[in-house]
Amino acid sequence: MRAEREKWEQRYRTGEGVHAGPPSALLARWAGTARRGRALDVASGFGRNALFLASRGFRVDVVDISPTALREAARRARRRRLRVRWIEADLDRYPLPRARYDVVVVSFFLRRRLVPALKAAVKPGGLLVMENHLAGPEPDEGPGPAHRLRPGDLWRWFRGWEILELAEGLFTAEGRRM
Repeated sequence: MRAEREKWEQRYRTGEGVHAGPPSALLARWAGTARRGRALDVASGFGRNALFLASRGFRVDVVDISPTALREAARRARRRRLRVRWIEADLDRYPLPRARYDVVVVSFFLRRRLVPALKAAVKPGGLLVMENHLAGPEPDEGPGPAHRLRPGDLWRWFRGWEILELAEGLFTAEGRRM
């Protein structure tokens, strides 16, 4: 846990590869369809998705391992007068509550063993938004293979769920297919 925390602390202190801009285009497209209620932003970093959801009336919980990221995200929330519950925790050890959230967001964070807990955290009829890097034949910037989806992973993991949108491939930051 300490090594993982230090890795993320270093990244957030330097700003290296940090998602600090606008919310996920995928989340922005689908958030309007979700019941207003509770939302969970997993591995939120500087809180771009959490702040977006809070600004739309959701009661947002954030779980992230980095105190530096959480402090900066909380500062951004205060500046915008948004209330968010910030939880510093290692998701490998933090027990996610079952059926609590109307929206769960997982953006560019992948722990395959957490998928069942993430699915269980969504209330019946809720929305789970997951986006990540996809493993492919061409090397690119970003995480290594262990932290990338393999083609078909989402179809397998969410078999039996109503899938509103699923696309694999290369996309711009704004969510347009390249």
